[in-house]
Amino acid sequence: MPKIAVFAGHGGADPGAVAFGVYEKTKNLAISNTVTAILRSHGVEVINNRTEDVNRSLTADIALANRSNVDGVLEIHHNSNAGTPGTGTEAFHTKNGGKGKVFATALTKAVASLGYVNRGPKIMLNTSGRDYLGIIRETYAPASLLEVCFLNNSNDMMRHDIYSISNAIAYAVMEVFGSGYYEADPNILEIQWKINELYGLNIAEDGYFGPITKSAIVKSLQLELNRGYGASLAVDGAFGPATKAATVSVRRGNPYSNLVYIIQSGLYTRGNKSVIPDGLFGPITETAALAFQRSQGLAVDGIVGPNTQEMLFR
Repeated sequence: MPKIAVFAGHGGADPGAVAFGVYEKTKNLAISNTVTAILRSHGVEVINNRTEDVNRSLTADIALANRSNVDGVLEIHHNSNAGTPGTGTEAFHTKNGGKGKVFATALTKAVASLGYVNRGPKIMLNTSGRDYLGIIRETYAPASLLEVCFLNNSNDMMRHDIYSISNAIAYAVMEVFGSGYYEADPNILEIQWKINELYGLNIAEDGYFGPITKSAIVKSLQLELNRGYGASLAVDGAFGPATKAATVSVRRGNPYSNLVYIIQSGLYTRGNKSVIPDGLFGPITETAALAFQRSQGLAVDGIVGPNTQEMLFR
């Protein structure tokens, strides 16, 4: 099993960037904790610098990673800039490149798959020509500092979903440090097989829910709305305004349908593991829909309509 250091930037008295009343340290911690939970659920050993809002010490974090003999180091941040807000995701690695650059490249690609601009892997040097960032300069293992997106860009933050971002990051970690190290989820494998069979998407059937599978589920939704409900959507895997406008609401008692299967796939991949997709909207699916709506601050009615689907698939 790989051992990964997942560190949350800033914390405690150091809020990091602040925009729209949101502290960077809060977002960093939420993603760090969620990435950690996802990786651990797949058998990856993870160490953290903090799991709550406390001060962090860069020196202590570097020492922790090095004495723990981790295979990789990830530090999570959110960007901000003066003037016109920047946009997109980027990740830093050492000037020597190597596996740290591979890691940074995988991270930005995975996060960009959620709709963010890919600013790519980068280096940052000090006046002496050394790597500026201590977390990648001083740790022994391949390391990357990820700037998820721009905290001061309202468009970036509109698509900011903790679980989706964390899942994409976890996918990149496992892609770089050994995809064989996680246990395949048979229900994800079934979903992948089913949407390949129904819609010819030809995605890998590996039992892991990463950004490619997430996009494929949305493409399946778009194809189903086009085929069965007369929509004329672009099949791009992005749940935007046009897809939302074309949504068809489903609820308990609906007859078997591919649309219900796709909705159930969305609920399952968002953590509602009681829902095993079967195309029938019964009491278990309704209970999961109610719980999801409650968690997202939506109207709690058990009807999976445009707003609920937007939160499921965005």
